[in-house]
Parts: sequence; structure tokens; C-alpha cells
Amino acid sequence: MSEPNIVRSGPNHYICEIGAAKKIDEYIASFSRPVVFTGFKSFDAFNQYGALPEHIPVIQHKGYCYDEDIHTYAKELYNVDLVIGIGGGIVLDSAKSLADYLDVEVILVPTIPGTCAATTPLSVMYDGDGQYVRVDYHKRASFLTVVDPKLLLSSPVNYVKSGIGDTLAKWYEADAIIRNTKNAHELSAMVYSGLNQAKYIRDILMADSEAAIKNLQEQKVTPAFTRVVESIIMIAGTVGGFAVQYGRVSGAHAVHNGLSFVEEAHHVLHGQKVTYGILVQLMLENQLEVVKELIPFYEALGFPLTLSDLGIKEKEEAKQLVATHAIKEEEALRFIGDFTKEEVINAMDQVEDFTLSTRL
Repeated sequence: MSEPNIVRSGPNHYICEIGAAKKIDEYIASFSRPVVFTGFKSFDAFNQYGALPEHIPVIQHKGYCYDEDIHTYAKELYNVDLVIGIGGGIVLDSAKSLADYLDVEVILVPTIPGTCAATTPLSVMYDGDGQYVRVDYHKRASFLTVVDPKLLLSSPVNYVKSGIGDTLAKWYEADAIIRNTKNAHELSAMVYSGLNQAKYIRDILMADSEAAIKNLQEQKVTPAFTRVVESIIMIAGTVGGFAVQYGRVSGAHAVHNGLSFVEEAHHVLHGQKVTYGILVQLMLENQLEVVKELIPFYEALGFPLTLSDLGIKEKEEAKQLVATHAIKEEEALRFIGDFTKEEVINAMDQVEDFTLSTRL
């Protein structure tokens, strides 16, 4: 049951409340050989908030979700019966990949609301240099996902903004896939349930994101902050979970994946590259009016509107790289149309020209 078109509703168990991350010992009572898989900064943030039982071994990972690393860890941890992932998206994807390889349960504790990695049974795989390789779909969802809004107040603001941007793409990508699907009116109720979730998420983010960022800076857990956090971590996972291939990535992430080959953009967070990809996708679809609607929101959140905003100086080279990779057969851009390299470059030029004109 690892096929990407099987409906997956999310974690087996889910909790979102202040203090939830301090109860790890309660959640693992039925397991005998757990291991924590975490990062360095993320584990520091977790330890400043809560504490693990002393008997649990800890593996700290630095780098990408990479096959060779996963196989190395698996050889060392062959006898564990539970992986506890604590961290951001890359760490949680790695923890899920490790648990899947070992065929054991996984508990996921996000320390940053950056992606829906804590609630989706898949991992985005990269090579050792950080270039996108593929998406792996796992045999099982998480045994438990623990969302603690107070723990998430330790998140860097730019990472939360990245999560907002990545999650915002759910609507624009899913909507485009379904609009470009033949006989879309015959798709299942579950597909449209996923699409409706994407629209609900977009509405929450557009309404609450500015307040949530302010709350984060003030270190306050509020309803707006919690709604945004749950939209990013939990509800976003139901879009692809319910709508299967019709609710997963398309144009915006194809552009993101192309940007992963641009060395100048390696420092840019995932969600920031995706938000730029939304604009390129919309231009490919000739949806200038939707781009216009997004500009104030992008400006308020500090999202990139141009290649320069992504720190890219060699723009012509970047456009060539992005377009070359975005139109590959294995890329998700194909889900919304057959585009040429020249059309992608033209769309990027349109984004540059239009967004620069709004700043004059």
C-alpha cells in the first residue's frame, strides 16, 4: 500500500495543545526500544522546553533526507521498535524514511511549523548535495503527531513564513490540477474534499498570517497563531491525503525543484522558493488577476516577487536551469499542461516585469 493514489487521512493519533511535547514518556509506554531522531538546533529548542526520558538514545542528523544516510542509520538501529522524530521538515522526512526502512512506528514532533511533514506518510528525497531526487510514499502514517503551540513559539520567523508560503501553494496547485483534468466533474467526493481543504487553508492563511507572525514575535499563543500552525502542519496534509494525485504538487513545486539546481538559491528556504513558483505557475496559466490579488499579501509577509528577492544575480542562467528542470517528464508541471522551456522562461520574465512594475 505504498502507491501515491491511495487515500490517507493522516496520523493514527493527533494532538495539538500547550504542553503536549512534555509528555513523550506517556506516548511511548507501549514501546520498549525507542530512538529519537533529531537535528541539532531543533533538539536544543526541544530540550529548552521539555525533556526526554534518560534511557532513550538520540541520533542527531545534519544534512538532507538522503538514501545513503538513512541506510547507514538503519544498520546501526536495526533493533529499535519506534522512531521519534523531533525537528523540522527535513528531519521529520528523514525520521519517516528511517522508520519505513526499519518497518517500525514513528512519532513526529515538529519544532517548526514549516511544512506538513509531521502528518504526511511520505518523504521528499534529495541527493547529498541537496538536489531534489524523488518523493517516497511510506507503508504507514505516523503512530502519533504531537503539535505543541508553545514549543513552536521558538521557531525562527523566517521558517514560519516559509511554512505559510509552502502551504499557500496547496490551493493554487490542487486547483490547477483539477481544472486541467479531463472529466473533472467525475472525480470522487474525496478529491473535492481535499480541494475544499486547500481553499479553507488559503482563507485561513490570508486572514491570519500577519497576526500569527506578530504573535510569534511577541511570544504569545493565540487562536490566530494556532490556526495558522494547524493549517501548515495538519490540515495541509489532508489535501494530498484526500485528493491523492489531484491534491499534490504541480507548477509551483516544479519551479521550486528547478531552483534547487541554482546554486545562488541554495540558502533560500523551501517555502520562499515555492511562493515564487506560485507566481510563475499563475503566469503560465495567464492568471494575472490572481497574481495582482496576491501581491499585497506577499509584500506584507516579505515573500519573494523576483529572482533578485531570492538572491539570484545570474538571472538568465537561473531561468535556463529552472525551465530545463521544470519541464522534465518526471516533474509535476505536466499535471497542469504541456509547457515548453521557452514558455516557462517567458512566464518568469512576466513575473519579473509585472512585480517590478508594482514597485515603481
